[in-house]
Amino acid sequence: MLIKNIFKRGASLVLAAAMLLTGAALAEDTATYEQPLLQPHVKQIIEADGYQFIDLNSNGTLDVYEDWRLDAETRAADLVGQMTVREKIAQMQHPTFLPRADGKIPSYLNKWCEDYGIGMLLIRELASVEQAAVSMNTIQEYAEASRLGVPVLVSMDSVHGLSYVAGATVTPHNLALAATRDEDLVIRLAEIARKEHIAIGVRMTLSPEADIATEPRWGRVMETFGEDADLVTAMTRAQVVAFQNGSTGIHEDSIVACLKHFPGAGPQMDGKDTSPIVSDEETLQEHLKPYYAALEVNVGSVMPYYSVPLTLDMENSAIGSKATLQDLLRDEMGFEGIIQTDWGMIWAIQEALGTMTGEEVSDEEAILIGVTESRVDGIGGESIRLIDQMEELTNEGKIDEAILDAAATRIVKVKFELGVFENPYCDVEYAKTFVGNEEHLKVNLEAARKSMTLLKNNGTLPLAQNVEQNILVVGPRGNDMMSLVGGWSSEQEGLTIYEAVAEYAGENATVTYIADDVTAIADAAKTADVVIVSVGEPSYQHDPPWGYDTLEITSTQQEILEAVKENTTGKIITVVTGGRPYILTWCDENTDAILMAYYPGQQGGIAIGETLFGLNNPTGKTPIQFPRDMDSVNDQSGDVAFDLENPLYDFGWGLSYTE
Repeated sequence: MLIKNIFKRGASLVLAAAMLLTGAALAEDTATYEQPLLQPHVKQIIEADGYQFIDLNSNGTLDVYEDWRLDAETRAADLVGQMTVREKIAQMQHPTFLPRADGKIPSYLNKWCEDYGIGMLLIRELASVEQAAVSMNTIQEYAEASRLGVPVLVSMDSVHGLSYVAGATVTPHNLALAATRDEDLVIRLAEIARKEHIAIGVRMTLSPEADIATEPRWGRVMETFGEDADLVTAMTRAQVVAFQNGSTGIHEDSIVACLKHFPGAGPQMDGKDTSPIVSDEETLQEHLKPYYAALEVNVGSVMPYYSVPLTLDMENSAIGSKATLQDLLRDEMGFEGIIQTDWGMIWAIQEALGTMTGEEVSDEEAILIGVTESRVDGIGGESIRLIDQMEELTNEGKIDEAILDAAATRIVKVKFELGVFENPYCDVEYAKTFVGNEEHLKVNLEAARKSMTLLKNNGTLPLAQNVEQNILVVGPRGNDMMSLVGGWSSEQEGLTIYEAVAEYAGENATVTYIADDVTAIADAAKTADVVIVSVGEPSYQHDPPWGYDTLEITSTQQEILEAVKENTTGKIITVVTGGRPYILTWCDENTDAILMAYYPGQQGGIAIGETLFGLNNPTGKTPIQFPRDMDSVNDQSGDVAFDLENPLYDFGWGLSYTE
């Protein structure tokens, strides 16, 4: 035990190893340290040199990796040195956990964390803040009970606030935030997200999205900051710094930002998700701008997408691409953090190689490409049986153990930097009062208000409040909360468009809602003074409900628009929700006003209602071009920004009530 007091923060691995081997008697360390809060739930606390430590491996003595006085690199080297091949492989695993509706934790999670010792875990669909915090603590208890007591790095697909927790602060999607052009606002929202993540014990966000939306048909445009490389770069960098609480890297007040989707997944061929990326050598550099900026502020993790540009890798245009991840990201760009695959590495490699070669690719071939050639660190979404497969391949000499050492070291080093070895647990009662608090919601509402983008107004807006008028709200999105929140989210509460209109119209107005009964809509429109037509796509994730090959309004919604136009003498207002630049030419020619609301988040209904009735002056500016027709979309180059011919609304367009 006496030997441990010679170590100081920043001590080198070589010195530490030498002292352990020789048992040299060195001078007493006179440095003083601030004792961190230790709250083990399973293992015991031991004392050394007047300080307390957690005996994570239960051997009764203070190991190097248990000594919080040492730097993360030294501790990580010692820990990985004690791991078996299987434990190193387990650290690389990043499976998904979906809680049961009743909140109970299934037994397999205990096996994953305690028996297998998985390194990371993606969690989604949490019904309340309390359930989230309790689940995180349970997960960490299981992990603490493992042989070496290594905590799990819990992540979330939280691309717009703490979005998979009901009752948390769920912000507008990035496309809406880009419309605000307000970098300070984006920073404040990301800081709120960081604090709420930490409050429930989630220490990694699979965001920000650094893709540039040069292909308007792509279903994930909603997650981007638009098609201007400079705007995307500034906003992405701001989120990384806010998530990690500074530009120097990971520390105890950080959550790990996972930048995606390297090397820029915006130019998906013909807009089809996971298809080859069409950027060439020149346009690739534009799409890499946000990644270079994020590396300058020491982003902790980078996620490659399912496909990469053929200009980079003609032989393997998938997640497992040495040319992309080692030659470009590691060697040329100098990234030293965690390479975290997107979900389904084996499938993506098999799909890409099978398409290119016409031959079936085995699991073993795909694993070896991803692990030995691309040298990924975190492997997302694979079956736990991958641990057995990788262990067998390592024992056969097909996977070099040094590769496993490097990957496991990067992952546990981040955990040491986060301080979760000392206390991975969260305070459930604090989380319940802090997450989604009034101050956070106030900033969130500010963002929704500022994102409102008025595309057309012939003087119809704003509407008058508290006057006798018959207002008809129509369209299937008009009373659907998740059509405001958008994808990558749990169910959230709030005002829908219809409910907000009813709220802000005042007691003298009559407000009626009809979803999609065209006959009833046509009849009701005859007596309406104002008809608000809600159009757009419902909440989704990868593949847009309207299909990746069109941006035209669906026939069902078009029938509603035409029925209103044919039967009303009142004002017609179009409210558009969704995450892509839809073709609104008919609406521009036939309705009086068009409000683009994007996916404005849990308070989007309030912002829409306030804007329609003049309580919020719309100031949003389009972060993408809006096409006039599909011919122009089909003629544009998916990797080039601002190349739509004669767009209906150009980049930067947006009216207000004072202009």
